[in-house]
Amino acid sequence: ASEATVPTGAELTVWPPAGAVPVPVDDLYDGLAEVGYGYGPVFRGLRAVWRRGEEVFAEVRLPEGAVELAGEFGIHPALFDAALHAAAFLPVGGEGGLPFAWSGVSLHASGARSLRVRLSAIDDGVLSLNAIDETGAPVVSVGSLMLRSVCGELLESGGEQR
Repeated sequence: ASEATVPTGAELTVWPPAGAVPVPVDDLYDGLAEVGYGYGPVFRGLRAVWRRGEEVFAEVRLPEGAVELAGEFGIHPALFDAALHAAAFLPVGGEGGLPFAWSGVSLHASGARSLRVRLSAIDDGVLSLNAIDETGAPVVSVGSLMLRSVCGELLESGGEQR
């Protein structure tokens, strides 16, 4: 495994991470809705974000109504999606977009209800992700994820062909 795909659980057990600065997240989902990304209540799991240099650390959690379903997935889609929402706070390559190309994805444990996440910009529009659960056990790692912008008109039309 490359260095980017090795879980960094030890770094994520000190919480919030040393030297990281809190970033307000209260307006994230309203701001995303204004540009065409509508998220329902189950998919609004980003709770807190900290930034340290080129890294973003996030706390994500499933809402009460979805917690009982966590064990039915390797990783609940809403929890994994919320972890990716923290990319909006990356200082480089965090201009947004949808997941396009994945590399080095590993699921280390299943059934997580919450995550501590570390995202790093590794290139313009490309990031890496490592996440642990509330016990400090590695859950998921992504060596490389390329994001691609989506045309606002396409979002507004719901992807319908014209």
